[in-house]
Parts: sequence; structure tokens; C-alpha cells
Amino acid sequence: MSSLSCYNAAVSRALLRYLLLALLLLALPAFAQAAPGASCRSYLIYDYTGQQVVAVENPDNRQPVASLSKLMTAILACENLRFDGRYLLNDEEQKAFKTDSLRADKILELMLVASNNLACKTVARIVAGDESSFAQMMSARARDFGMNNTRYVNASGLPGEGQYSTMEDMLRLTLVALQYPRIRETMTCHDCIKCGGQDFKPTLGELYARHPGLIGGKTGYTKAAGRCLVLLYNSHGRDYIVITFGSSGVKASFKDAETLLKYHGLYDGPVGEWK
Repeated sequence: MSSLSCYNAAVSRALLRYLLLALLLLALPAFAQAAPGASCRSYLIYDYTGQQVVAVENPDNRQPVASLSKLMTAILACENLRFDGRYLLNDEEQKAFKTDSLRADKILELMLVASNNLACKTVARIVAGDESSFAQMMSARARDFGMNNTRYVNASGLPGEGQYSTMEDMLRLTLVALQYPRIRETMTCHDCIKCGGQDFKPTLGELYARHPGLIGGKTGYTKAAGRCLVLLYNSHGRDYIVITFGSSGVKASFKDAETLLKYHGLYDGPVGEWK
């Protein structure tokens, strides 16, 4: 059996355990109330250590989730790319990344840390030949994970008709993504991603600076989706997943995250202005 097959088999066993959990987790009692001062349309806080929902608002609303879609792209990248070599780039990719080839781990970093859209298209091209076919693979994988209210039409989460997810499905996706060691490691990277003599900045940089408890996460934004966020956060010795959809304002998802963490007793500091 190849190293890639062995890796995927091990991950699949872990996924089965978490998928069974995911079918039950949202049936557990949870505190549901709008947090004063938060602008997001939906939010969820999940005790990752204790495996239960702490708080949720509007878990079933279908809405666009922007670059949070990249978590699914990352899963398919881990399942289909080889991480022991380099992939040749096309002309568009060479111009943007200033190199003629990239390792799969660098593509993953560009996607998840810097939220680079072209890196997602690169994965789609390599894995499926074109982005439309890749989006179909993403939607099929979503159904495998029990994400029955999610549909993808592109690899990056850029605006597209008929593309949506829900808070419930995003929690399922996040739980699955965190079982892939490469994804979890990449999501917790705090540094600029260096590629072709360029620095691609981490989208969570400002939040890391204020929150020692922030382990990692993923940002997202389109006009339709608003500001979206997935965080893995440590508070009082426990790990939590914090998800927000549809925050309004340039850095509103960061402010909403602080507001929610404080409201639910997971953060003791002040809520920043985040202008």
C-alpha cells in the first residue's frame, strides 16, 4: 500500500468516529440567544474538548460562507495530492506565485493561511482538470460528511449562484478538517507564507496578536456572505470551535468573535473597536 493510501486509511478511521458524533452533536442542549453587540447572522460555539455545543444561533439558515469553503478544498487536496514532490504550474499560476512549481504543502498554506483563491483553482486543476468538476467533488464529499445543506460551485468560495452552507454543516466540516494532521497544522500557522520571493500575509494576524488563546482558524469574505470566521480557541484549559457567519464591517468578524467569547465567559479582555 502506498504512503498516501496508508495516510488516507488512518484519517478515514478518525473521520468515521467524528462523523458519527456529528450526527448527534446538534441534538444536544445548547444555549441559543443573540449576543448583545454582535453583528453576525449566525454563530456557534462548540466545546471541542467536551464534544458538545455550548451556544448556537440560526444553525439551519442557508447562506454563502465565502472562503470557509476552502476547508473542503483542503480536505480534497489532502486526499488526492502527493506531498512528496512538486506540481508544475500553468502560466497564470507562475505569474502570480513567481515560480514554475509548488509543493502540495505550500499550496495548502497559501489556501488556508493567506486565503489565496488561485491556490484553490490550482488544486482543482490538478485533481479534477477543471473547477466545475472539482466543485462537484466537493459537494459529493459534503454529502459523505452528512452536510445535506451545503453545495459548492467553485473551489474558493467566491460568489456563485447556488452556493451555500449552514452553521450546522460548517461545524461538521470543521470537525472533519481538524482530523487531517496537515490541515490542522496549516490552520495554526501564524507566519507569513513565503513563495517566489513574496510574503503572503496570514489573514488572522491581528487576532493572533490580541489573543494568546487563539490556536488557529480560517477567515472568509464576500459581499454576499459578509465576514465569516472559524476559530479554534483555547480558554481555561479547554479547546473551543467558534464559527460566525455574516458579520457586517471590515473587521466585524474579529469583533464578533471577541464579543461572543466574552459573552460566554471564554475571554476576559476588552472587546476591541476593530475599525
